Order: sequence, then structure tokens, then C-alpha cells
Amino acid sequence: MGLLGSELGEKVEDLLAQLVSFETESGAPNRELVDFCAERAAQAGAEVQVVAGPAGRANLHLRFGPAAAGGLLLSGHTDVVPAGSGWSTNPFQLTEADGMLWGRGTADMKGFIAVALAVAVSTDHSRLSAPVHLALSYDEEIGCIGVPDLLDDLAAQPDCRPDVVLVGEPTSMRLAVAHTGKVAYSATLRARAGHSSLAGREFSAISKAAELCAVISALNRRGPGPAVAPESEHNAADGPDLEDGPDLEGEPFVSANIGTIKGGAGLNVLAELCELTFEVRFDAFESPERLLAPVRAEIEWINTQLLAVGGSAQMLKLVDYPALRTDPAQPAVARLASAIGAAPLTEVDFGCEAGLYARCLDAPTVIIGPGDIANAHRPDEHIDPAQLQRCAEVLPKAIKAFCIVE
Repeated sequence: MGLLGSELGEKVEDLLAQLVSFETESGAPNRELVDFCAERAAQAGAEVQVVAGPAGRANLHLRFGPAAAGGLLLSGHTDVVPAGSGWSTNPFQLTEADGMLWGRGTADMKGFIAVALAVAVSTDHSRLSAPVHLALSYDEEIGCIGVPDLLDDLAAQPDCRPDVVLVGEPTSMRLAVAHTGKVAYSATLRARAGHSSLAGREFSAISKAAELCAVISALNRRGPGPAVAPESEHNAADGPDLEDGPDLEGEPFVSANIGTIKGGAGLNVLAELCELTFEVRFDAFESPERLLAPVRAEIEWINTQLLAVGGSAQMLKLVDYPALRTDPAQPAVARLASAIGAAPLTEVDFGCEAGLYARCLDAPTVIIGPGDIANAHRPDEHIDPAQLQRCAEVLPKAIKAFCIVE
């Protein structure tokens, strides 16, 4: 290949080719990839910690340099979305074509992991006065499922108190200080089957689910002000007292989507069962607890109605991760921006693990990585080698700024 044209670039390409070859789709084992990275790091003198997960999956924590507080933590996830069909190349073989590198995970986010590992291994560790951490998680793509166990472990280590956390999601190497959070739920509604001619007098699980869906959809908005459910007698009487939201800067963003819904046995039957899933995405100006208050009030009201016929309405949480908004004026963020030559003015619309790192490690957290998010999660995922080259220039500068005393 040799598109990067340097010794470090060749290492990055070799690592990326190997990483892409591991078929680490979300929910699938990733231990081969974890063991590969752990072995490479151990050979370079890193302290290696594998945090085992279920069914052949694991998180990985690598520390280069002294066991001390401070320094830099680089974060990535090892899983990729399913490759699916429609590819022009083998999705699990790194392919060079048209000046690009093609393969599942090249942009999101094995390209970053390849650069981070190559840079960390190639650093002169004798010059490190503070550690370089590399943390790799599993199952990020299905709701940041794997990283909490890793974060619990890192938070318990007194030496893992980085000055700044850098999450390498694809931002086209722009420095981002904010991302959206997300909660997702399933809801199951059970009624009593009956003849469809009784629809005006008896409950249908589908009809009650439709009422719940209307309340969920009403959360969608851009702009300030509290999220409220449609006005209804039972919301007014039985729902919580929702106060107006605080006077916040910016325009709060809420995206509420009903992803799946299924139920019913036939056209002429009152549905006995209806199941749905929904998600709510929000920025750091919003509280998910406050947002979901009208939804909880609605499902409690529906549950009260369905209990009368031996039914029920229940919600089960599937995904929960916070939004991120890091103050760009924080000294560590300003220092990083100055060192790498980037203004911390960007925010991303997608969610990731950065908010969890900020909350659990209480460290300024930013997002910057090679690749375009528009090329991720689709056939023919690819990355511009110039993005990898830029990342290979930025990470040593970040390490020098936080881990090396001249």
C-alpha cells in the first residue's frame, strides 16, 4: 500500500489492515483484536489490563509511561456495525483504491485505533513524565454497552486521572467539545383480546400504544422551553408538575423516534399485545429525566386503565448515555487546541462514549478523529489517508503537550 509514505505511516497501514480483518461486529467476540493490540503494546513495554466481558468480548486498557496521575487518555471502540451487503470490496480486507482505504471500520473507528496504537508504541517512553493511556471498548455501536465496566475499573485506579480525554470518533480531525446523549426503551402493552366491534368500549393494546407514541413524538423540537405532552385530562390530573426549564444558553435539541412497533392478531380483533421501541436524543442543555416525565406519566395512566382488564403497560430501559458539553475555555482544552492547532468550536450530532468518560473520570473530554462520519455505517466505508496522516501528526503533539516535560 504505502499511501501514507512514512515509516510511521506504514505502521499505521499495517495495523489498520490487521484491525479491519477482525470481524468485530457489535455483539460478536472481539478478543482476537484485543489480544492482538495487547501483545503489540506489551512488546513495547506497556502495562496491559484486559477487562473481560460476556461471550468473548472484552475492554482493554493500555498504559505507556509511569503509573502516575495526569497525562492523556486516548479512547476508541473496537466494534463496527454489521457489514451487510452492497460492498464493492471485501469489507473485512483493507483495500486501496482511488486514493482511499476501504473496509469496515476504516472511518469508525479502527483508523483512529491504528494511529493511536502506532503512535503510542513508537513514542520514546523514557521521556514520558506522565502516562499515555489507550482505552478500547466493545459494543459502543449498540448503545455504549461495554464501556461502563471499563470506566468503573479505571475510576477505581488512583493513577488513572488524566488531564484530558481524547475520544477518536470520526470528526474529519476537527476538535469537538459536545455530542448528544441518548436513552432508549422498549414498551410492552397488554390488553384483553376481543371482537373489533367492541373498540369503542374496550381497550386495544395497539390503540393505547398509539396514544403513547403521540406523547413520545411530541418531545421532538429544536429551541428553548420545556418538553410537554399534549394537553389531556389525565396528564393534567395524574402527571407530574412540570416546571419551565431553566434559562439556558443555546437552543436545546431533542429528537424522539419510535423505531419499531408490532402487535395485533387480525383486522377484526382487539389487539391483546403491542410492543414498541423508542429513543430520545438530547443535548447537554436538556435533562432526560425531565424530558421523559410526560412519557412516564402517560404509561402510568395507560397501565392504570389496562390493569382493570387484567393487562399492563411497562417500559424497560435499553440504552442510557449522557450528552457531552465541555467548556472550551478549560485550561486543558485550550492547551490541547493550541498544541494541535485546532479551535475547539465544533460539536457533533451523534452520540458516543465521551460523555461517559467525562462523567466517570471527571476529566475534560473532547472528540477528534480521522474520517468522515458520513462514510460510516454504510457499504463501501472508506477513509482518506490524508486524515490518518493528520491524526498521526496531531497525537504526538498532544502527547508532548501533556506527557513530556522538556
